[in-house]
Amino acid sequence: MSKLMAKLLLILLSLITFSAYSCQLDIRLQHYSPESTKSTSNDWFGIDIDLTEALLNEVQCNFNILEIPWARALLMLATGEIDILINVSKTHEREQLYYFIGPIRNEEIVFATYKSLNYNLTKIDDILGLDKPIAIQRNAYYGEVLQRIINNEKYKELFVHVPSNEIKLKLLKRGRISGFLEAKRNVIHGINNDKIFAGVWFPALIFHKNPVYFALSKKSISVEFKQRISTGFERLVAQGKVRAIVLKHQ
Repeated sequence: MSKLMAKLLLILLSLITFSAYSCQLDIRLQHYSPESTKSTSNDWFGIDIDLTEALLNEVQCNFNILEIPWARALLMLATGEIDILINVSKTHEREQLYYFIGPIRNEEIVFATYKSLNYNLTKIDDILGLDKPIAIQRNAYYGEVLQRIINNEKYKELFVHVPSNEIKLKLLKRGRISGFLEAKRNVIHGINNDKIFAGVWFPALIFHKNPVYFALSKKSISVEFKQRISTGFERLVAQGKVRAIVLKHQ
């Protein structure tokens, strides 16, 4: 074989390898500490980017970051306009639209409010007696018990559906709501690190606890590629890398 033919064969093999083992995916992140923080130089920090990079590096994929509100991101994931979303709760309805990879970690939902308002909540039904509505994230999942209340027409005035977490705090500050439902880790981070959380507190009551996952679009991700990503995640778990990232941001 001539040197030229050998060189051409090497190039061809490299192209085949590149085609088989490289990919470009669109993922969703949003600037909201502690999960994701975007610097002034457009660099991302936080547990979400660390977990996403670890997973996609494991399967040799590059990715684009799209900044999209949660509710819109879920719709775009269903249509294949984005490929991956992180921190998604698994439900029967969502399993028809998305593949789930994980679980990644557990999530606890609490009721954040001002301590000065003196709301005494010891069980979920106590929210029915609040004097103002509760802000909830549009299309978020808060567990079967809460979802039954949220979906009940009798209590529709009890909830304000908002597109972003920032609006929850604004409504609370203006006295428009009694409080808002949020992941416990996010509330604790806000209280400890952000002045706009001044005076915010939450009762010990856990409204919902469940594992969260990577969700992959069934429209843009093939079954074969989903298996490749799933296997990559299993390797990360076996190597202790997922646990190490979670503990790093605990």
